[in-house]
Amino acid sequence: MRTFLATLFIALAGTLILWISTDGGRAFTAEEARRLEIRENPRPVPDWQLQNQEAEPFTFQDWHGHFIVVDFIYTSCPSVCLILSSNLRNLQKDFSAAGKSDRLRFLSISFDPEKDTPQRLKEHLSHFSADFTNWMALRPTSESQKKAILDFFKVVVIPDEYGGYTHSAGYHIISPDGKLIAIFGVDEMDELRSYLNQALEDRENASDN
Repeated sequence: MRTFLATLFIALAGTLILWISTDGGRAFTAEEARRLEIRENPRPVPDWQLQNQEAEPFTFQDWHGHFIVVDFIYTSCPSVCLILSSNLRNLQKDFSAAGKSDRLRFLSISFDPEKDTPQRLKEHLSHFSADFTNWMALRPTSESQKKAILDFFKVVVIPDEYGGYTHSAGYHIISPDGKLIAIFGVDEMDELRSYLNQALEDRENASDN
């Protein structure tokens, strides 16, 4: 009987710990917890001044009033960055064809600004046939700014032994009023499209009322 009660206690304690550590059973990974936190507690994005592919200054305030899809890349990346940019190209084309490109913007931010000069950023966008009117590539202007940006978006970047990086990948959504409101994984493009379509529709309906 004592063995049974001890086993039951341990099982209940384990369940309670799991429930607490996974935010009520809703998040089983750090990435899921990060996305859940942002959905429930949107955060204002600081208005950093970065440099774009034309070597011009850019701040998030410049695109205030638009939904912005942000990803993080480095231009010599041989793998996931190519997928990130290819998906953004498809999004840009799809929303342009639907007549919604004027309300949506795309930002690719490099976390390798020492190598990713404005020219390289421009070549990267050109490789994916980007429309520069609503897709821009940016780089931080200092090491401290890069750290602040990565910390804010909770993007993990780890140098590898080949001169590249292992890094987290996803799409970060900034609302028209400048808040980080959602994050989607690379494998969630259908969900991202649905989310953006609904967000744009809701905003249009609100402006009509």
